[in-house]
Amino acid sequence: MRDKHIFTIIMDTYNRPFWLKEAVDAILRQTYENLEIILINNGATAETIEYLHEIDSRDARVKLVHFEDNQWRPEDPLRVVDVCFNAGLAEANGDYIFYQSDDDWMDDEYAEKMVKLFIDDSECITAAGLPVPVDANSNIINKGPRKTNLRSRYMSGYEMSLNTLRGGNMFSAPGSIFTIRTDVLRSMGGFHRNLEKSHLYGIVPFGTTGFDETARFYWRRHDSQLNVLLAESGKVWLNDLDVWLNEWEIQKRWQIFGSDVAQELVTTLQEIQLRSTAIWFVSNFFHGRLRTCKSMLEQILCTDYMLRFLIKLPTGLWYRRHDLLFLFRILKKKLYGIFLLD
Repeated sequence: MRDKHIFTIIMDTYNRPFWLKEAVDAILRQTYENLEIILINNGATAETIEYLHEIDSRDARVKLVHFEDNQWRPEDPLRVVDVCFNAGLAEANGDYIFYQSDDDWMDDEYAEKMVKLFIDDSECITAAGLPVPVDANSNIINKGPRKTNLRSRYMSGYEMSLNTLRGGNMFSAPGSIFTIRTDVLRSMGGFHRNLEKSHLYGIVPFGTTGFDETARFYWRRHDSQLNVLLAESGKVWLNDLDVWLNEWEIQKRWQIFGSDVAQELVTTLQEIQLRSTAIWFVSNFFHGRLRTCKSMLEQILCTDYMLRFLIKLPTGLWYRRHDLLFLFRILKKKLYGIFLLD
């Protein structure tokens, strides 16, 4: 009975063939065989395309979706979600949808354990395993006792999301780790470009969420992660947050939990985003990226957040206080023509 449920994995790729192979190999090792594997060629390099065709010829469960040109745009970096992810969703026939980045990988029993979570509780609309951060060389970053993702096998998605909003320990990033019932995801119009927040606060709260701590998902952390590169380039996400809040009518939908908590959600998400913006602004300043800082200020000026951003700057300064060392080095280079590395 369980094997009749299709578990769909959507993955887009461009130019990381080594990590892509590691990710796909893990998918092909899944003990749960009723998979639908949708691989999206996002204007990929020749080596990557060659590998995609090789996998397609080897396994009938693979579907390829091709884009001749890469869909990423510097002026609209989240376009990839709208175009690529939803192109994959349009091709999906599965009962459950899981988006996976091409630099991550899953345990061999991951899909089987996710499907079991849905089958064992008909009220379950989202499910997740345990995220395990690894570095660029696939080494586990933290092997100490777990301090987050401390929750039961099933619980109210609302309670988990609210706990996360308030800084609790029931969940930790990435928000995109959730497998979602296909009918639920499609009822929301598909993947939203504000992927993690839309999952965690736009879908998860409105049903039961499942969790299996023995299902491990290896989440790679590295300097070339898109969110890091965008932050260093000066991308400000305040307007994107407001767009999602309005498009999905989040405050209105959260009214079922009470008007006070609905307002708390919006205000807290804005404060979290402002804090992150302030931290990255200070980091960019201390690293001498003054044009980036100028770009960030110009973006903030186009919103209603400037005063609240300025209030958050001391928090950013304290958080990035250790980066002062880089500022001193830059000043020393300017003054004396040297740049000490140690």
